[in-house]
Amino acid sequence: MLMIIATILGIYGQSLAYFVVRYVNNINLAVYCLTVFTVISVLIYLAMPLLVFLMMKAKIIDKKITPIYIFGFGMVGIFVSLWSVFVCAMWWG
Repeated sequence: MLMIIATILGIYGQSLAYFVVRYVNNINLAVYCLTVFTVISVLIYLAMPLLVFLMMKAKIIDKKITPIYIFGFGMVGIFVSLWSVFVCAMWWG
């Protein structure tokens, strides 16, 4: 669930910022909203390997598939985070 939320915030953060602009008419607020969406997305992606590790220690998930989860979260997280940081940097100018 966290991965879905982080991906939505990372990929659609710009659309959400445009939504804010439409109703507020303040481009500066939209830039700050996009920055907040980007930071939240990156923080969730950084926290996910830690959560998988803790779930492995609590024996919620099997040790054999833990590296697969961490690798998968890492690959998706790297690409989505790079994209969202790039978009945020372009908005900041």
